[in-house]
Amino acid sequence: MFKKIGIAAAVLAVVSMAFSALAPVASAAEPTPTARIPSVVLHGSGVLDAHGTGVAAVKGLMDYHATADEGILLVKDNNGDARVDVDGFGGTGEWRGFKAYFGIRGNVHIVGTDVAVIVVGHDIDLHVAGRGWAFLKGEGTFTANGRGPFEWTPDGAFASITP
Repeated sequence: MFKKIGIAAAVLAVVSMAFSALAPVASAAEPTPTARIPSVVLHGSGVLDAHGTGVAAVKGLMDYHATADEGILLVKDNNGDARVDVDGFGGTGEWRGFKAYFGIRGNVHIVGTDVAVIVVGHDIDLHVAGRGWAFLKGEGTFTANGRGPFEWTPDGAFASITP
């Protein structure tokens, strides 16, 4: 039990640092890309597909599908209209306005007009259609509207999803 609490605390600390780094950018109209990798700006309907290990954060209007191996999922519904369906998780909790799902081993489907979603884990598979932004940190690849694949980075990179 103490091992699970320790792991959860460590992952939440990582997520907290990642989300804190995003906070100033979230208020900007367009996220500033990192120096290492330019942002990917999607025109029309935006679709992001990603696979990797690390942290994947998405915010905006979305139809979100994901799976992860032993992941932690954080969901914040800013407009109160999101539908959140999570199959296969070990427990839930609340943290800074987010609903936390621990031990994700199943499918996640979220639809909403202003939702912030963070998943931390191994073998993350992510498919998001909508408008907003995404932050990917770790090791993996992603495509944006079929362009790519592009690499996640250890420092993180933004992908802007706009109409």
